[in-house]
Amino acid sequence: MTTTVAPQTKIPLFGVRTLHLCTLCAFAFTQPLLTAVAKQTVYLHDQQFGWTEMSVLLVVLMVLVPAVFVVLDRIVLAVSRRLGGRGRDTVVVALFTILLLSLVRPYVAVPKLVMHGNAGPLAFALAIPGSIIALLLYDRAAWLRSWLTFASLGMVIFPAVFLWKFHDVRRAEELLNHAVTAKNPIPVVFVVFDEFNSITLRNEQNQIDIARFPAFGRLAAKSTWYRNATTVHPRTEMAVPAILTGRYPVTDRPAIAAQHTGNLFQVIEATKSYRMSVFEPISRLCPGSIREVRRSKRTLQQRCTDLLQTVGAVYPRLILTNDIPAWMPPIPKPWFGMAPTLLTNDTTTPYGLFNYPGTEGRDHQLNHFLDCLDPGDKPRFSFLHAVLPHYPWCYLSNGEMYLAETTASHFPFGAAGELGEDWLSDPETVLRNEYRYRLQLGYTDKFIGRMLDRLEATGLMEQCLLIVTADHGVSFRPGHSRRLPDADNLADIVSVPMFIKLPGQTESAIDDRNIESIDLFPTIAEILKLELPEPVDGMPVSNPVRRPRKTLYFDQAMTVIEPDVPQRTAAIKRQFEAFGARPLDAPLVGAATRPDWHGRRISSFTIDSHPVAASVVRPLTPNMADEDLSQIPLVANFVMGSIPVKNLPESPANLVVAVDGIVQDTGKSFSRTSRTHGYEFLLPRSLFEQSRPQVDVYVVDPTKAPTTLRPLTPTIEE
Repeated sequence: MTTTVAPQTKIPLFGVRTLHLCTLCAFAFTQPLLTAVAKQTVYLHDQQFGWTEMSVLLVVLMVLVPAVFVVLDRIVLAVSRRLGGRGRDTVVVALFTILLLSLVRPYVAVPKLVMHGNAGPLAFALAIPGSIIALLLYDRAAWLRSWLTFASLGMVIFPAVFLWKFHDVRRAEELLNHAVTAKNPIPVVFVVFDEFNSITLRNEQNQIDIARFPAFGRLAAKSTWYRNATTVHPRTEMAVPAILTGRYPVTDRPAIAAQHTGNLFQVIEATKSYRMSVFEPISRLCPGSIREVRRSKRTLQQRCTDLLQTVGAVYPRLILTNDIPAWMPPIPKPWFGMAPTLLTNDTTTPYGLFNYPGTEGRDHQLNHFLDCLDPGDKPRFSFLHAVLPHYPWCYLSNGEMYLAETTASHFPFGAAGELGEDWLSDPETVLRNEYRYRLQLGYTDKFIGRMLDRLEATGLMEQCLLIVTADHGVSFRPGHSRRLPDADNLADIVSVPMFIKLPGQTESAIDDRNIESIDLFPTIAEILKLELPEPVDGMPVSNPVRRPRKTLYFDQAMTVIEPDVPQRTAAIKRQFEAFGARPLDAPLVGAATRPDWHGRRISSFTIDSHPVAASVVRPLTPNMADEDLSQIPLVANFVMGSIPVKNLPESPANLVVAVDGIVQDTGKSFSRTSRTHGYEFLLPRSLFEQSRPQVDVYVVDPTKAPTTLRPLTPTIEE
């Protein structure tokens, strides 16, 4: 980089320039990384990092990283003297660019820009000229140099703030300091599902759709269905603690026990009356003292290495947008609060604390939970947070898998945004996603049936308090968010199932009063005759006086909702219009572009001899060589992949899927990035019962005869 400033003959090693380089490193590296680490409270909690590991991280960020740039700057300065001063500020420009990339990223990483591949180029288009301007100001404006000198305080402030937050996270879990008596210590079975819109369970008459969800109908026949139940937050890390504490969520409070004293788990543990089995994949509110299976200990060197490798993988995502076509190292699972592997050896342990990976091995988790439902020598408290029917959608309604959980995309195709929560304005693709969600809800229904069978077989059904609910809902409306509420999708997101079966209850009831998820904890306390150690916001469902309004918190905001959620009727009508009264696993026809072609032989079309090359196709059939997939019996009825836009005759393209030469589905490709389109087709299971048929995908070529098809020739990449 060339500037108009004449080369200096000598630069002091520990002068102002060195101070400014260290300041830029603090803003470009230290501040964003420490902020990101401080937010991952479950990660810090699970990894049990201590002050030594944090000291190593700070030494790397505050000493080693700046030292590298200072040394590089000295080398560049030495070389620039031989070049007449050219390029002397290359390192300064690089640091300004990295800093500006991190600053502009939140503003350019919006769904529309990312989906069309414009976010990354825009970020660089702003950062690179901005860094050149900053360099010119740095050389010519004394105020900028003075500001950088003053800003060097950040080298002290950033680690100080981080250590203060870390101390808060590391604060010892406070167990209840006094005994709690359960005067009615009956067995408790408490199931919390995830991303479960209770409207999906209903038919057009606002009753449980027993034709599609017979097990939920069976549950409703023995319990009270709180039909107007709603969540208080659309995100799991806030919604689950609200359920377990009976208090409205505080957005800056992490989901760990030290921050939620007096929660349900702590109270139950303090009674000393229960044998506890707790499956808690996302939050960490359960006392670690009940854990029976201990994790293997790691050396200090291993912990430090894991920490540095993780932050090294996280950092590129803090400055680069998702549409940058660059390889980034995978972020280790523990960063997201997930165990690196399934705790397969835990299935022999019928009680304790189990922090399974949330969206991996879900069938394994459910089986383990069912094994824990045993009367035993003491009353059982059995809690399951099941990340179902939450994405990834991998299960058919009969329980078979068609997609390995570990190979699913991070968020649904046809969705955009940093978290993949913003549906594109593509009704057909969104409908296909909703269809898969409904099938997975059918699998969830199958689990409910198995659980009821288990409770009846063990005699717990008559004795126990059984609660089935969900943390929040989910929405499938083109152009709207999957998780964040607005005027159209509000009912989808706030409505959650809530069934409560009291001990000895055998008759069904429907309660349409205003019930919120925070009411469950005080309800349990009332039935078990527990004295709550701390005040709560919820009230027992038996209380005849209810709140006049509902409250929903989300993203630093709060909204008040009418108690009957007026959008619910419209949501039920929309669902019926989309799926009608067809069986849950009936082939989806609403998303087909040419349903009149279904059942037609491919031989009746004109097949072009010029195929369309696809860059990635992952059919995920059972005989794949992938080590992870070879252990999972997958049904080969899911066809997915992506095609470069340059290879398509039109965008989006019309696609035809044939099985053994007969058209079974038609649809459109959908935008994944500015350069690629994707496709997903879930074919009828009945086509794959007898043998492994031949599945072919064709692209309709509109530039030729209307029925001209070009075969897709995939290159499988794993």
